[in-house]
Amino acid sequence: MQFANEVGQTDLVNQEMTDLKNSIRGSRELANFLSSPVLDNKRKNQIGKELFKGFSPTTQNFISLVINQGRGNILMQITRQFNHLYNLQNNIGIAEITSAVQLDDSLVQQIVHSAIQKIGGNATYQIENKIDPEIIGGFILRIGDKQIDSSVKSRLNRLKKEFGKNEYIPGF
Repeated sequence: MQFANEVGQTDLVNQEMTDLKNSIRGSRELANFLSSPVLDNKRKNQIGKELFKGFSPTTQNFISLVINQGRGNILMQITRQFNHLYNLQNNIGIAEITSAVQLDDSLVQQIVHSAIQKIGGNATYQIENKIDPEIIGGFILRIGDKQIDSSVKSRLNRLKKEFGKNEYIPGF
């Protein structure tokens, strides 16, 4: 992060770290390649240079350094940490909305905007939309350490709990 700041490429490197994180998450073969103890670091670097040739020299050199130090297996965690530091440095929060089906972008914006007004603060927010059919309907919104759970699943669980507390029958 410090080097990216010094060379004025923080935004570019952050985007490339996000792309790298998504690539590792989306490809089991890439994750296995980076963590493989069978391949030596020299061979991993050769393949890595070809795989990541679209990245800036700063990011390519960083990936090479990580591989040379035998830390390819934690490259995913490194990319997450870089994104986290970037967000802290630029006052960017993460608003994660989970729904049972894909929500319309304007609806997501309305939900997040409404929640941000209630929470307050002057941060900008990056919205991550996740799909989880198990919540049945509604949404769960997480902004920082705050959560708004408006899912059907949680409502059903609350009703089940209420019906389980039958206060009219004395317990012996």
